[in-house]
Amino acid sequence: MTKTPDLQVIGVNKTFGGVQALRDVDITISSAEITALIGPNGAGKTTLFNVISGFGTPYTGRVVFGGTELTGLPAHKVARAGLVRTFQTPVGFASMTVVENVALALTGNALDHPWSPFVSWTKDRKRRREAHDAAWAQLEQADAAHLGDRAMSDLSPGDAKLVEILRQLALAPRMLLLDEPAAAMTVNQIEVLSGIIRGIAARGIGVLVIDHNLSFVLELAAKVHVLETGAVIASGTPEQIGSDPNVKRIYLGGAEESDVA
Repeated sequence: MTKTPDLQVIGVNKTFGGVQALRDVDITISSAEITALIGPNGAGKTTLFNVISGFGTPYTGRVVFGGTELTGLPAHKVARAGLVRTFQTPVGFASMTVVENVALALTGNALDHPWSPFVSWTKDRKRRREAHDAAWAQLEQADAAHLGDRAMSDLSPGDAKLVEILRQLALAPRMLLLDEPAAAMTVNQIEVLSGIIRGIAARGIGVLVIDHNLSFVLELAAKVHVLETGAVIASGTPEQIGSDPNVKRIYLGGAEESDVA
């Protein structure tokens, strides 16, 4: 029996003020696999991310995750279903340290009950301590323990991107959507990022990544989808995408295969 794909985007259309941003998009993202979504500026990549993750509603079409219909659900319910995303601009609590931000993600909503400081403060204190220890362990696993005591506001853009990914991983996702994770990163940071993403997939978590750094995504991805003016113009392995005439003509401006594969 064929395994049900973790994520299916089926016939999705999206318009803004009469402009069609997505056109009959059909893609499948498999579990425990790294998939890339590439295309020029304005191709609809982030719009598609928004539709998938609950930050936008399709005009027509469906989003199905692990066999569960997610179409039209708000972002927090999509995240609770195990589909979690990052943003081009990292979010977080600027005045808190990195380890505190990761620990807060690990605790989730368990500490949000208004009576918890009064009726379960001992349990909450224990949970916070465990989350703090787990946050340090996660930072160490990602070779980022040196950032733990620094305030988020003091991080470089590249380091902030890494921490954003670790924060989202703390939510224990089944699939992670990464929007321009390598932007503003140094070469060394991109190498660290690549290792983290491969480790995520090795844990059985699907990854869908947008990035303009083609060498980065084509080295990582097992499958690539190419968007142009809101439509999927090509899908396949990085090798197939690198030699696809539509990709070279429309997206890569006629570049030779050796330039992109």
